[in-house]
Amino acid sequence: MLGLLGTIGIIFLHAKSRISAEVTSSVQLAHDLAVTALHNVTDASGQSAALEALARDLPRVRHVQFHLAATGDTVPTVTQSGSSEVTPPRTTVLASLLAPPPVVQRFPVVVRGKTVGQLIVQSNPADEINEIIGEVELFSLVLVGLCLLTVVGLLLIVRHSLRPLQALTVGFDQLEHGDYRPIADISVVELARVAHQFNLFAASLERVSSDNRLLIDRLLSMQDHERKEVAAELHDEFGPVLFGIRADASCIMKAVPHSTDIFARAKSIAELTDGIQRVNYRMLERLRPLVLEQMGLSHALRQLLTSWQVRCQNIAWSLFVPADIDGAGESVALALYRAAQEAITNAVRHAQATAIEIHLVYDPAGEILLTIRDNGHGLPESFRYGFGLLGMVERVRQVGGFLSVGDARPGVVVAITVPSHEQQAVETAHADPVD
Repeated sequence: MLGLLGTIGIIFLHAKSRISAEVTSSVQLAHDLAVTALHNVTDASGQSAALEALARDLPRVRHVQFHLAATGDTVPTVTQSGSSEVTPPRTTVLASLLAPPPVVQRFPVVVRGKTVGQLIVQSNPADEINEIIGEVELFSLVLVGLCLLTVVGLLLIVRHSLRPLQALTVGFDQLEHGDYRPIADISVVELARVAHQFNLFAASLERVSSDNRLLIDRLLSMQDHERKEVAAELHDEFGPVLFGIRADASCIMKAVPHSTDIFARAKSIAELTDGIQRVNYRMLERLRPLVLEQMGLSHALRQLLTSWQVRCQNIAWSLFVPADIDGAGESVALALYRAAQEAITNAVRHAQATAIEIHLVYDPAGEILLTIRDNGHGLPESFRYGFGLLGMVERVRQVGGFLSVGDARPGVVVAITVPSHEQQAVETAHADPVD
């Protein structure tokens, strides 16, 4: 476009001298022709015959207008011009800038020594100005069209040339979402090595991701296995011992008077034993919820919600759980329970919610969908998965499920989808947690 404007500027820069030269030449020619025509009518028989002969003999000269008037006329009559029709000049600023100073020449019409009229020769550069403006408009239109065609051609060429880069872009998007499939070979020599290195990089990432997931699965399996063993020890060994201490303390309290020091000591032992039993119970719940193993997922979720209702009475709690959810496998039930624990803890701790809803949909032949929704202030702009959410994601993935966290407007919704039947790999991992 700058080139187009520069070219038009050069054309207009030379246009004024071109018009001036054309007008000067035409006026000079018209002058000579007017003198010849006037000389031819000097011997005419009268005024009318002289004027008619002069009007008939006046030639057509480009860029010049002839005005012929009889003596006594106040308004000259146009009898001849440089074209078949008088071309009016364009009333534009550009036309006024290009127009040279007007040239007017007056010649008396003399017949037999008597002046019978007047011949006026006047410059008229309108034809030349209009031609130059028309040429510039046509030239500009052609150049603009060529520019547009050039731009469209360049866009098509660039788009065709950048298709390999689009394939790389799609490949990087797939890597971002955990898809490590290789991209197709690129025929462009400059990018073929880049595509080859990209495929090697994707394969390396796939191996590392697979190894990491395997390690995480083993760690979670070992963690659950150890928790299960510790919980069994606390329940089967530590629990009966505490019960025995409590029973012995009760027997001592019954055997001695209430006012004695022995009674007071036995009562203190019983109270301390009760405190230790409560701590033991809380440890068992954190390590391995007994209600989950003994009564199933539905009762475990109800008990979890009841405990939170006692601690957070300012929150409206809602639970929707089908009765037949207890048919889910042990690993699936544990993953859903742990996910619910973490999601509720996050909602209470960070969301400042006044209502929390837990909803479970169970299809024995398909999938289980667990959603935890709150009405808090939603996810922050700089939201990132913490260790708790990452642990939830890995637990759900370990049983073949998927977890997502999103804005509920208001609040946050955590959705967990898992298959209703456990995978054989999960069962094997729990059965043999250590090589």
